[in-house]
Parts: sequence; structure tokens; C-alpha cells
Amino acid sequence: MVVNAFATALGDRDAPAPQASLTLCRAILAEADGRLADAATLFDRAAALWETLPRPYHALLAKERSARCLLADGRNEAALPVLADLARALTELGAHNDADRIFRYLAGRGGNAHTVPRGRGRPGYGNRLSPRELEVARLLVEGLTNRQIADALMVSAQTIASQVKSAMRKLDVTSRTALAVRVVESGLVGNLTAPSLNDE
Repeated sequence: MVVNAFATALGDRDAPAPQASLTLCRAILAEADGRLADAATLFDRAAALWETLPRPYHALLAKERSARCLLADGRNEAALPVLADLARALTELGAHNDADRIFRYLAGRGGNAHTVPRGRGRPGYGNRLSPRELEVARLLVEGLTNRQIADALMVSAQTIASQVKSAMRKLDVTSRTALAVRVVESGLVGNLTAPSLNDE
């Protein structure tokens, strides 16, 4: 099995992102097998690992999967308040499409429309990086190419290229390397870990 091969190759390495990805894979498999309580626990564990990086967006999505497993397991009282909190957190992060998805789900279950704040269209960030641009910048700092970032975020390479260009414009830099240095120096992401960055 691919997941077992991944786990064997990874071992006990201190690699938070791969460990989080491995835990997420195990959670997805548990959910597919109908082991909903185990899946919820694993999704929560993956969320905790994402939070240590920090990758708040990935952490919130993992928590959503956990809550949905609890719902499927009949534990509505535990899951519904969590989903409402997640919708608020996603709204604050600027992930309005994800927040609206949860909002619609809660509304369909009789939730109060006023319990989940909703944005009015796409927020304007001025010269600040949007949450998605920050996520792209974090992966760029790790040394990933546009294609690798696109694969990780499940979007097109063209979308990533646009987000990189937007971030470069906002931070007034002219290359991916300069962008990585600027976001690290600004404290927006962690320290540089890659020796060089491809100007793809």
C-alpha cells in the first residue's frame, strides 16, 4: 500500500509537513473504511500538525473533515458547534468560499444564518498578502516550484504564477528569491530552509 510505503520511508523523521500529510492520508483511509471515530481523531491529529508549521488553512480544513466524520457517526452535538467555529475562523482567514460552504451546510440543517459571519464578496487586502498568497509564499520559501506548489494546493500552475506575481507586486520585489527573503524578513513565514529557489 502506498501509505504504508510512505510511512516506512518517512520513519520518525522530524518533518512536520510530511508527517501531517501522512496522518491526513491515514484519516482519509479510516473514513473510507467506515471507521469514523478513528478518522475524526486522525483528522484532528493532522490539524494539530498543520498548526505547528503553521499552516492555519490546512489545519482548519482537517478540522472540518473531523467534524464531518463526527456528524456521520451521529455525534451532532459535538460536531455542529465545531463547524460554526470553523466557519468563523475561515472567514477571519479570508477563506470565504470555504466558510460559505460550511455556512450553507449549517443553514441546511436549520442553523441560524446570523451565527456565521459572512463576507461581502472577495475582501480587499491592499498591499497585504491574502491568506492564499501567504500559503503560496510559505511553500515558495520551502523551495517548491510553481508546479509543485500547484500540485500541493490542487490548483493550476497558472493560478500559482498569478499569485506569486501579485505577492511580488505587493511587496515590491522582482524575483521569487527576493519574495522569499522579503516574507521571511517581514516575519510572515518561517525561516528559509532551501539553499536556492527556482525562478520558475
